[in-house]
Amino acid sequence: MITIKNNKLEVEIDQLGAQITHVVDAKGSFDYIWNGKAWKRHAPILFPSIGRSNDDHYVVDGQTYPMPQHGFARDLQWENVRKADDQVLLQLKASPKTKEYYPFDFTLQVDYKLVGNQLLTKYSVTNNDKTTMPYALGSHPGFNIPIDDDGVFEDYTLTFGPHPKEIQQLGINPAPFRDGTKAPFTAVDKDNVLKLDHSTFDNGLIILDAKKIETVILRSDQTAHEIKLNVKHFPYITFWTMENATEPYLCIEPFAGLPDQASDQPTDWANKKGNNFAEPGETQSFEYGIEFS
Repeated sequence: MITIKNNKLEVEIDQLGAQITHVVDAKGSFDYIWNGKAWKRHAPILFPSIGRSNDDHYVVDGQTYPMPQHGFARDLQWENVRKADDQVLLQLKASPKTKEYYPFDFTLQVDYKLVGNQLLTKYSVTNNDKTTMPYALGSHPGFNIPIDDDGVFEDYTLTFGPHPKEIQQLGINPAPFRDGTKAPFTAVDKDNVLKLDHSTFDNGLIILDAKKIETVILRSDQTAHEIKLNVKHFPYITFWTMENATEPYLCIEPFAGLPDQASDQPTDWANKKGNNFAEPGETQSFEYGIEFS
């Protein structure tokens, strides 16, 4: 495990998957990140795919390859490139093992940095290959709700800013696949506030078009604490907790990419909605911040 810290927060990161496992408030000594038994992960990095692939395979350049759910980056050991007290840079590079699933030479880096009460996360994807490289990238942090045992799940809300005129939701059917539709997200009130209830997630994940959403704030009147995500660099934001259950956590997930649209055939990544395309030698970056208070 790798630890970075300052006078506000202490963050633990597992080199297996480069996922955050704990974000502990230095003053209150409570953990913002989920560590329960029902869901074994904490904040996985999704690459080069998001969600399940149709038939657990996909097509690139006319060839069909297997692809595990959410890709393979979350299950591989990452290299510690550089570390300071309050910052660490980790990296995953292409290998014979990754090429069984993904035939590209790539470098994927994540830079975690603490600035006051904010954890800044920057992902960089480099195409070291000679052809255009399609990929998706997602962050999947799970947050304890309630925060510091203040209240219960149903006391909490999500507020979307800066007051987008209309929030669009992507259709899911059957979960976890998209159905290709998009419609207004009617679960929010006139102030773009979503009151949390476990039943909201019984039909699976919620994916929103985030092009007009810059911030998502998790808060409750039962606590002085809140979590604010600054997500303006990501085109989609996803919410998930276990279906038909009452586990006390919620994943708030910035996505640069999307799950497959349901089909009986593997999806060709050359025309998959939401995919990114890096040209040979190109590095593409995505970043967001989480403010813990």
